[in-house]
Amino acid sequence: MISKTMKLLTALLILVHSKSWSQTLPALNKEMRTDITDSLVSALLNNYVYPEKAKSMSFYIKSQLRKGAYDTLINPDHFANIVTNDVRSIYPDKHLVIRYDPGLEKRITAFNNTNKIDSVDIKREQKQNFFFKKAEILPGNTGYIVFTNFADTNQWSRKTVRTAMQFVAYTDALILDLRNNFGGNATMAGEIISYFYNQPTFTGRAYNRITNTWTEQWADNKPAITTGIYMSMPLYILTSERTFSAAEGLAYNLQQIKKAIIIGDTTRGGAHATRSFALGHGFVGFIPFTRSENAITKIDWEDRGVIPDIAVNEDSALLKAQEQIYLEDLSKAKGDEEKNKFKWLINDLKTKTLKLVIPASALKQYTGQYEEFVFTLRKKELYCTNTHQKAKTDKLTPITTTLFKIDEQSQVEFIKDDKGKFSGIKLYWNDGWVDSIKKNK
Repeated sequence: MISKTMKLLTALLILVHSKSWSQTLPALNKEMRTDITDSLVSALLNNYVYPEKAKSMSFYIKSQLRKGAYDTLINPDHFANIVTNDVRSIYPDKHLVIRYDPGLEKRITAFNNTNKIDSVDIKREQKQNFFFKKAEILPGNTGYIVFTNFADTNQWSRKTVRTAMQFVAYTDALILDLRNNFGGNATMAGEIISYFYNQPTFTGRAYNRITNTWTEQWADNKPAITTGIYMSMPLYILTSERTFSAAEGLAYNLQQIKKAIIIGDTTRGGAHATRSFALGHGFVGFIPFTRSENAITKIDWEDRGVIPDIAVNEDSALLKAQEQIYLEDLSKAKGDEEKNKFKWLINDLKTKTLKLVIPASALKQYTGQYEEFVFTLRKKELYCTNTHQKAKTDKLTPITTTLFKIDEQSQVEFIKDDKGKFSGIKLYWNDGWVDSIKKNK
């Protein structure tokens, strides 16, 4: 039952934000509103994860119907929004939604009749690369993966996940960017989590209201899915206020076993897996039917969200994660050259976060020639020209009042002599090498 409903959820939730019908909406009448309300009440009473809340929700919307609160609602979208708000007024479950979408209702009915995901949905996910938007290697041999949803589990989606994981498998640290991930298939989320375990591990249990059963949950790196790829490097997960549902589950579970450091904003707070129900007349109800209990905390993230380990504005989360990685690497580095590499990376990050403005009078002290490097002042900005590289010229970006970034390979620090004059420079290269050069006389 869980497998079937979760596949249905995955196939259909992707369509929630894109309506598939004409903009001309039919007008609702009293009989239609009564039918829809009756169907919703039945779905809630039989399936909603909290039985007592389901009773309260059902009583409230039935009373609203009886006293005429919905009588003027002839627009299907307005009716769906009002009823959603009414049931949520009893309990603010962010997964609990009523929508008007005739196309989606037909897909639900077809799925229930065949138990097969529509090939159109698979192709739609394929064209979105199963929601994987980026996999790259950042400076410092840091892996970085961005994905915005959890696709249905099939041979193509699993291959996409494996390819992304394989690409970053040999990095020294990994960042998963979930700032724009809104959830999706819980089975896929579990498979992605399994890449970060090297032996079967009990992670908690889940309650299914439909079957009235508790089921143990385990994370297990199954070679048939992961081909044995095990991600053992330090892991950082970026979150925002939009991070939701299965994305929260991935972050929460890895955080609790101390596998991941969460950086960003507190997430939205939706922990319940949802099943879609056809309510009639083109309406669909997304009814949460399961809840989980983490093995360590004995709770989930419902209505509280995932609390970051390092709270920063989401726009700063990536740079903050890189800074944490470089500081950790610096603390473990052996030898000056290796330490200089991470100092260089940390200083390079500062050029993206600091906005230093140095007066032209101070910059003028640095002008002059230091072997092949010529520093000049142009419109209150400091420039470096390398006469050995076809007069390559770069505008310098300040890191401190004496330290500047030249380009993606080098930084320069201006050094004072015993008389207090700037008579030399140190060039710091991104491979850890340092050059000391005297000013030409």
